[in-house]
Amino acid sequence: MQVFAQMRTAGVTDVSYDADEFAVRYDGGDAVLHLTNLFTETRDRSPAEAREWLARIVPSLVTPPATPDDWEDVRPLLRPVLRPSTYALDDGGSRIRRPLFPFLDELLAVDYPDVISFPDESKLMEWGVTAEEALTVARENLAAVVPVAELPDDSIVRIAVDETDYLSSWILVPDWLLVSTANFEHPPVAFIPDQQTLLIVPGDPELLSQAFEMVEQEYREAARPLSPQGYTVDESGLVIPMDCVSTGNDAEVARARTVLASAEYGVQQQWLEERLQADLEVIYVSSLMVAEREDGIHTVAVWGENVDAALPVADFIAFATEDDDRTIQVPFATAVDITGIAPIPGVHPPRYRTGRWPDAAVFDRLTQVAVAF
Repeated sequence: MQVFAQMRTAGVTDVSYDADEFAVRYDGGDAVLHLTNLFTETRDRSPAEAREWLARIVPSLVTPPATPDDWEDVRPLLRPVLRPSTYALDDGGSRIRRPLFPFLDELLAVDYPDVISFPDESKLMEWGVTAEEALTVARENLAAVVPVAELPDDSIVRIAVDETDYLSSWILVPDWLLVSTANFEHPPVAFIPDQQTLLIVPGDPELLSQAFEMVEQEYREAARPLSPQGYTVDESGLVIPMDCVSTGNDAEVARARTVLASAEYGVQQQWLEERLQADLEVIYVSSLMVAEREDGIHTVAVWGENVDAALPVADFIAFATEDDDRTIQVPFATAVDITGIAPIPGVHPPRYRTGRWPDAAVFDRLTQVAVAF
């Protein structure tokens, strides 16, 4: 009711509650205000604090400021934000974004006092710039306001600031992680379990083990989860996922990679199934499976015989036959090379369409390179 009241105060009167979506519809049902984030932001506030916060935020959400058409006007307002690769799947890819890390995208945002807006690609034409140029300016703007301080090298540091909307994006500031941890004996590792949290940890194996366990729990419980993975720096100071390097914590790194991949492909699977059902297309959207081998945890996508499937990218493809109930596992990249399957255009994170089952000659080649589980 408080949300309804604030919407009416903002001049929006045609409102209705959608229980299935846990959202409020307005403007004839075409516009939607999702309530999950509002609930999350207010559940720990006192009633008075919640009313004050909603009075400030709701009008900005339902009557957002218009994005400036002039480049010089919008330039100082641009910021980079990190979001899961499955963020805003329904917008048809119109937002200005680019893949940054596996399952994480960098989006262009416009920073207003009470709300963040995400311009669509049509604005680039009006501004006369490319997406790359706009995102570069956004990083420069963030770098101008992010403080640099020497962090302690013997503990897990949780960065605390008043303005947390861009906290996870600090790792995008060139050399920030490297400079802030110049005194570290071990390579620094950053964790961003949700959109408003940033942890910095020295790369000591014991500390990292504690951090990975804590971060996974925070990631699973977060209202706006981002990643359970750790991010470190390479020799040039560029921030990279920890699974790009070998450390004393390879098992924890592999688990974090698997948890993130499973979560993102799970969200995408549900979205694709609903979309394909609406379009009456018969394609099986495969789950990302998890399997243990002697060398650690791995992901597996199952390709069933005579099943037209959309496979998630995994460590292995399991080919499951019908006649003799036999399954062989082949490394994903090797299986792609042998079978010739290709990514489905416009699907991110990527999936591969299987189409026809491999013929006898191709299946024989797959059998020769199969690995044991």
